[in-house]
Amino acid sequence: MKNPPPRPWKAMFLLAILPALPAACEGPGDDSPYGFGAVVEDSAGVIIVDNERPPPDSRLPWEIAGQPSLAIGSVNSGGADQLYSVFDATRLPDGRIVIANSGSSELRIFSADGSHWATLGGRGEGPGEFAYGAPLDVGLWPGDSIAAPNYRGARLSIFAGDGSYGRDMALETGDAVAFVDFLPGGRTVFSGTGGVDAFMTGTSGLLRQDVEWRILGPDGKLEASLGEFPSVEMWVTFAPDGNSLRGHPFSRDTEGAAWGELVAIGDQATYEIKAFAADGTLVRIVRRDGELERPTQADQISYYEQRYADQPPERRAESLRAVRDMPLVDSYPAFSGILSDRRGDLWVQERQSSVWTVFDQEGRVRGLVETPAGLRIFEIGQDYILGRSRDELGIEYVQVWALDREAG
Repeated sequence: MKNPPPRPWKAMFLLAILPALPAACEGPGDDSPYGFGAVVEDSAGVIIVDNERPPPDSRLPWEIAGQPSLAIGSVNSGGADQLYSVFDATRLPDGRIVIANSGSSELRIFSADGSHWATLGGRGEGPGEFAYGAPLDVGLWPGDSIAAPNYRGARLSIFAGDGSYGRDMALETGDAVAFVDFLPGGRTVFSGTGGVDAFMTGTSGLLRQDVEWRILGPDGKLEASLGEFPSVEMWVTFAPDGNSLRGHPFSRDTEGAAWGELVAIGDQATYEIKAFAADGTLVRIVRRDGELERPTQADQISYYEQRYADQPPERRAESLRAVRDMPLVDSYPAFSGILSDRRGDLWVQERQSSVWTVFDQEGRVRGLVETPAGLRIFEIGQDYILGRSRDELGIEYVQVWALDREAG
């Protein structure tokens, strides 16, 4: 499921650098029922929503339980609840939890009480089997079915709600090979990844490659293109003895998620999220005000000193030398991630934080929500949050936390 100038920028500055749009059909106005400023304009059919940044104490009166209502995982049971490399999970309408356990190339299903119900898939290349390191994603498919993409071979494996194998469907992904999310009606969203070869252009420095995002129909065929967006930021250096490609600790990427019937896509270089209809039409642009901070050289050095702290002295010195000339990014990512809950709100995670800004279905800020620390969130329902946590030993647990939206 899914990277700018050497000084702080306000996200609102994007008004000056967006592609030219026709004059707004309506004048700007404050159109927020939640107490935060939201200027809404209709520009040739594209709704533009410019939100004020809510104060840090603007918590929604929703309550998340103090502990999970369900936790699946064990240290050394040797059973299905001993999890490894969980990258996604989803909750079925009857309360069962489906876990994408990529470490074993399986989908593991647990009943609402946490007991093991069934295991699907397994490592292999046959029907309903998954390649090494897959599945990374799982979601609901029409007809109460379960679907999980298999990147090698570009196919989608579909299982019935009773756990029986249904079919494999070929996916017309082209160079769009990274699964993003499921849309209603059996559509899937994929993005390109900006492969290594794309960076070998003879240019050094911090580079981002533009990649295409696509919507595939229920038959796996290309249905719409959402255009190109920049992929993850990489540090590329060239030398006579060979090329070097290295990730950056503060790199920007492009994040995306299904947002009801729409696809929400945001480049982390700015606090702006574009929402597209299933036919590829841009219908909404959502922005939130706020300064983008730039990391300092001291920040970068501190990051690598901590990262390499446990290495032997000689190796640590060599590792630090290898990154001493790494350039600074123009700003930290404007946000960390994007999720949509099952009632249609859009959640945007603050950088390196458990705090999320929640937008309503129209793109106006509702307020802030703080989720349990260390929880990687996979899914947000009407009354629950589903995610993965790790303990101090690195043991993985898939947890359900009760969410009360009526509190307060």
